[in-house]
Amino acid sequence: MYNIILAKSALELIPEEIKNKIKKSRVYKYDILDSNYHYKVMENLKDKRMRGRPDIVHISLLNILDSPINHEGKLNIYVHTYDDKVLKINPEVRLPRNYFRFLGVMEDVLKGKRNPLIKLEEKSLEELLNEINAKKIALMTKQGKLTKPYQLKNYDTFIVGGFPYGKLNVDRKKVFRKIDEVSIYKKGLMAWTVCGIICYALSF
Repeated sequence: MYNIILAKSALELIPEEIKNKIKKSRVYKYDILDSNYHYKVMENLKDKRMRGRPDIVHISLLNILDSPINHEGKLNIYVHTYDDKVLKINPEVRLPRNYFRFLGVMEDVLKGKRNPLIKLEEKSLEELLNEINAKKIALMTKQGKLTKPYQLKNYDTFIVGGFPYGKLNVDRKKVFRKIDEVSIYKKGLMAWTVCGIICYALSF
């Protein structure tokens, strides 16, 4: 089995410190932070450039779930969020293609509503890596060692940053396995592209 983790993902409920500054509209009625609609009130939010991009998670998950390696039942899928929540995604879940319907599903899950196909836990990235007993971990970053797609099969666990800007920091002292920094292209790629390449490489 392979593991793919969207880490520090820009998917979270609207933080309490800005909640009273936000007015819901007919277009956007969700309690999910989205920089397209909340950019003005995010101005003083910590790590604002990393946050408020649930579309990255949406598109990435659609790519992962529809990959051959997932259809073959050889993939564990996790979303680790900015505020240290972990969503374990059942490989057979059918996520809405529509972005707003996706937000509705995620809002329910993040608010604690039970979903038999998406399990929510409070957990750090390091705790997750230890729990799944990852043996050989690839941290996908443009600063990593340039690696051919076929070489990705040397790893069993892949960490992809689920945010638009910034650097993904992993506390290596808390992880019981070595983490290799791996790049698949000389320039930075969007998370959903990286996920697609990983899944394709593992499928053939």
